[in-house]
Amino acid sequence: MQDWELIAKYIKGEASQEEQGQVEQWLKADSANAFLMEEIQATWQNTGKLNQHINIDKAKAWASIQEKIKQEAKIIPITRQAPTYNKWILRAAAILIVGLFATWFFLKTGKSEMVLVQTTNKAATILLPDNSTIILNENSSLSYPKEFAANERKVSLEGEAFFDITKNPAKPFIIENKSFDVRVVGTSFNIAAYEKDTTAIVTVVTGTVSFIDKNEYSELLTVGQTGVLNKRKQRIEKSANADLNFMAWKTKKLEFANTSFNEVCNGIKKYFSIDITVKDKAILKCTFTGFFEDPKLDDVLKVLEKTLNIKAVVNQKNVEITGKGC
Repeated sequence: MQDWELIAKYIKGEASQEEQGQVEQWLKADSANAFLMEEIQATWQNTGKLNQHINIDKAKAWASIQEKIKQEAKIIPITRQAPTYNKWILRAAAILIVGLFATWFFLKTGKSEMVLVQTTNKAATILLPDNSTIILNENSSLSYPKEFAANERKVSLEGEAFFDITKNPAKPFIIENKSFDVRVVGTSFNIAAYEKDTTAIVTVVTGTVSFIDKNEYSELLTVGQTGVLNKRKQRIEKSANADLNFMAWKTKKLEFANTSFNEVCNGIKKYFSIDITVKDKAILKCTFTGFFEDPKLDDVLKVLEKTLNIKAVVNQKNVEITGKGC
């Protein structure tokens, strides 16, 4: 049997019933095959956990093993033989099969080359190998392989990004973060997960998203829903999205509809990366309705001052709000 991938699937328990039958028929055909399978299983256990990012040139790997056999045969006597193959050939074949799917020090070809994109004060648009598009917000980072694995598309995110994922049910798309994973097959959504924040937020625009914490608890989110992960408690809460400005950083628009002044302040703080101090807490009970396209902080504050009877003073990265309000 030259189908090494099929043998590896059998070892990992991922083979279909038909594929299992093929392997079992091969095992019964020759006792040497059973010996080879023992070597494969032993090598697999010693190798450790599967590494999906390994890409191995099978022809080159086999040639390398054959050369190794020749070298070892000159200095190491063979004391035991299987019925058809000698021990070294069987062991070398076992290592090749496992090496196709796992990290192995002898046939080290390395991981698929990774790409790291880091932003500072400007967003970046990234086109992935599968034609998915990611818009990475400021002060964020995304890493992804130049070539995705055969059975999945995996990236790592720190910060905030909008994902528009090309649909491919056979290759799920996975976003990894130290606090959670997000799994989809084709959809669009926003993730806000800055390391300094106590929460991570996933908001779905189209399709369905699986939001998974590190305890393997997951929430299925659909269009218009938001999942909020408490990083410390590792607890996800799902709700209808009430934040009109969850993608303001991308759309360059701020919108408020009878919104409490407290939420207005939160939206402004996030968009402009500033702090806001409200002297009289009664002002927070006021509500505001307004729309700003490509907003400037001074313009937004002037409208708020006239509408809500307040005074806003800007001091570098802090805004102080005073007045009676409403």
